[in-house]
Amino acid sequence: MYKYIKDLFQSFFDVKKSEDPAASIGKDTAQEEQVTFDKESFDSEDVRVYALSTCIHCKNAKRYLDKCGVKYNCVYVDELTGGDRKEIVQEIKEHNPSLSFPVIMIKETVLVGYNKDELAAVLEKEWKE
Repeated sequence: MYKYIKDLFQSFFDVKKSEDPAASIGKDTAQEEQVTFDKESFDSEDVRVYALSTCIHCKNAKRYLDKCGVKYNCVYVDELTGGDRKEIVQEIKEHNPSLSFPVIMIKETVLVGYNKDELAAVLEKEWKE
């Protein structure tokens, strides 16, 4: 019984060590410094972000684009009304029928959701073309 409790608490502390916020902040900063594409190569018309104003994934995607120096045009779909909202929702559904957010359009490539590695790969690919 003692060993079970000891192992249970040990696994709890092992998880907590890996979730150390200071470690993750340093790691993110180090990874973001490794951006290799030309930050000036994207115009705000090349990159569009369709987001919800309360969505954490949308905020993370925008934060990553900001840190990379990529200029983009962001539309908060939940803040639109009437015909504007209907038009934008229809445009998003053409690429993402489930209507999940964020939807990031980089030139001809459409990303649904925020995946930092995937976003970095698309930015690098589009920069080279």
